[in-house]
Amino acid sequence: MPLERMTVGRWLFVALLFCAASVGAAEPSESTSPFLWQVTGAKTTHFLLGSVHLLPKAADRLPIGIRQAYESADALVFESDIDALSSRSNSAKMIDSARAPRGLGSEIDADTLAKVRARIVELKMPSALCESYRPWFCALSLELFAYQRAGFRGEFGLDRQLYDAARRAKRPIAWFEEPKAHLNLFTAMPAALSRQFLAAALSERNPSRDEPVEMYRAWRDNDTEHMTEAVAELKHDYPDVHAHLLASRNRAWLPELKRRLALPQRQMFVVGAAHLIGPDGLIASLEAAGFKVRPYIAVDPQQQADRAPAVELASH
Repeated sequence: MPLERMTVGRWLFVALLFCAASVGAAEPSESTSPFLWQVTGAKTTHFLLGSVHLLPKAADRLPIGIRQAYESADALVFESDIDALSSRSNSAKMIDSARAPRGLGSEIDADTLAKVRARIVELKMPSALCESYRPWFCALSLELFAYQRAGFRGEFGLDRQLYDAARRAKRPIAWFEEPKAHLNLFTAMPAALSRQFLAAALSERNPSRDEPVEMYRAWRDNDTEHMTEAVAELKHDYPDVHAHLLASRNRAWLPELKRRLALPQRQMFVVGAAHLIGPDGLIASLEAAGFKVRPYIAVDPQQQADRAPAVELASH
């Protein structure tokens, strides 16, 4: 699918792509509740889930712990309005903002341009997906093309599945960022930061250079240690990118998150997994504010079978 026809929601996977950790040679050990925590609020217990925004179709049957948490949640809260971000009008706005009047080569140095072209050849990607656009858009193109070729799609993403299921069930849905602010993360990106963003995409330490399936395994294995290391590497190597995509947004979300944790309705907060990890992550911030945060332990499947039938999340 040409990148210009992709939805904005798929582009926004980049925040996790830069921070997802790859798995080593060990055999995978799938978690029943990957990147899922419980947070004790003033009146009830809530759920905090680290999402993966693109997944392969094989992921349409979610781990049991995530299904259990979803089934017991009264409302869901996402980063932004997923339907609005996926609209044709917002996709068109992003494309228009991404165009470079004099081409990519006018906005980056010759060495970076050579690296971009080498990466395009490596990926067997159409050069038009970078050459006419600003550095930030080229970075997204490089990332997403690799994952799309491996069969990863936004419609299989964890947040998309949960959002659609909540819509079908008519459960309340809210979000931390208005769609315009969410889009502005890229469309209003300063030129210097745009160049750093592209440099991060081209970095040899960028986990997306590994096979996409390895990223998926890292998430399924609940490999928080590797995720923490990867977030720390991003902060060390590209501190402005880390601040723009992760740290500053976490700080902006925190007051609303704490307000919602005081409500009697049990909520499931679904954000990119990289937002939860590390000293700037939401988990550390909540613990510093006195909240009790602990990993969610899935109910025994046999006990779950004795309850009401499970909600079917996927509809593909």
